[in-house]
Amino acid sequence: MSELRDINEAPRRKPTAAELLDTAGALLTRSHLRELGLERRAVDAVFRELDVVVLPGYSRPMVHASQYLELLERSTYRDDRVRPTA
Repeated sequence: MSELRDINEAPRRKPTAAELLDTAGALLTRSHLRELGLERRAVDAVFRELDVVVLPGYSRPMVHASQYLELLERSTYRDDRVRPTA
């Protein structure tokens, strides 16, 4: 027997990639990183740099959103740091 949804309950939607960045424990797929504006080579670089989560029986690899944000912070050069040339 299927469950009836309360008429006042809004249909669930998938969170956006930006929303996942603010969600504790969130995982990001390659598609999420593309949604955040990264091109394919940048997405590949993220997956090479971070620990990759691969769940048994699921074909899409993921990275932790918190680790992605840490990578962005480590890779951001402001006036207090000199950008590496190599």
